[in-house]
Amino acid sequence: MKKGILLIVVFMTLITSCATTKNSEPTKLTAFIETNAECGQCKERIEGLMNFEKGIYYSNLNVESKILEVKYNSKKTSLDKIKKTISELGYNADDVKALDSAQKALPACCQPGGM
Repeated sequence: MKKGILLIVVFMTLITSCATTKNSEPTKLTAFIETNAECGQCKERIEGLMNFEKGIYYSNLNVESKILEVKYNSKKTSLDKIKKTISELGYNADDVKALDSAQKALPACCQPGGM
């Protein structure tokens, strides 16, 4: 499990370094965001929200690893906006903590440590 997370972090670093080249800024990027999702309801809630966000064309939450993969168009949205949206839904998004009131409104099984 730890090796998998380390591999994801290394992969994210490579993506970030590729995305910051001088001559061409890619518009289609992939991000891996660590969440505190607990169950299948969390998966449905997060992926459902991502489906309606401008600029996002793919999202998949791995409930076991709690990693959300998001493919997005950087000309229409940003990684910071995506993380903020997730936090407003009640979940942590990497270093962006969940909005307290939104987290408290989640079902008991979706609360941190709820499962």
